[in-house]
Amino acid sequence: MENKDKLKDWIGILAKLLPGIGAIIAGTFIPLVIHINAERSRSNQLYAEIVSKREMADTELRAKMFENLIKCFFGDTSQQNSNKEKVTFLRLLALNFHDSFDLKPLFEQLESELEGEEKCKVREIAKEVVGKQEAMLSHIEEGMVSEEILSEGEAKIVPHEDQKPYNGHRLGIEVEEIGKNDDYVKLHVIDMPESRDVGDIVDVSFKVSVYDMPFVDNTKLFNATRFAITLKGIVYENQRKAARIKIIFFPETYMSSRDRPYLDEMLEQLRKRK
Repeated sequence: MENKDKLKDWIGILAKLLPGIGAIIAGTFIPLVIHINAERSRSNQLYAEIVSKREMADTELRAKMFENLIKCFFGDTSQQNSNKEKVTFLRLLALNFHDSFDLKPLFEQLESELEGEEKCKVREIAKEVVGKQEAMLSHIEEGMVSEEILSEGEAKIVPHEDQKPYNGHRLGIEVEEIGKNDDYVKLHVIDMPESRDVGDIVDVSFKVSVYDMPFVDNTKLFNATRFAITLKGIVYENQRKAARIKIIFFPETYMSSRDRPYLDEMLEQLRKRK
């Protein structure tokens, strides 16, 4: 009986002390938690501000650099650059802005003005940049790369029928024409998806030269998929000209900064995440 009375007394004492202890704990830890969260929020805000300013400074620097290089490349009426200088300016443009701009028109214009060694140098610059972009896209885990040799009038299906289609896609590729000077190949490409209920099917014809850069010059398919085709060279098979081409499939998340997602695609992605 006495033990029960003592237990009740202790419980009564604890019941009286608990509100006070709780108030002390709340008064100490709640401000501490608020302070820690506020410091963390300030740190995140500071980090975001630093990154934003750095990106802004980098963008401004690249914009000024691009503007100056373009001016130097085209020159003005009072000063015309030599062909050697133009080649140097084009290389600077290509190495620094190949992922933001399609420089093919500049390459083609300069090539038409050059001869001999300087003309070869322009092609070497293009191959260097195209090689970098191919390497970047070819090492994407979700991507697919295929290399084919097609003569004029020949067609192939990529991926081959004994291979798994890429994200539901197969391409029918036909070489319609090979340039007389081996400087371009005209292709006819048809998308052959597994599912026919996909809206408009891609059916395009276009010319490919050594100046086509896959990261900035590619074709959009459905299922957030893109493909690019690059010209690796002209070879001879059975005494006939043939084009050696590389076909690269990659997800649209790797599109270049010059491309913008369509509004309906952004809404669809938001809907899926929700």
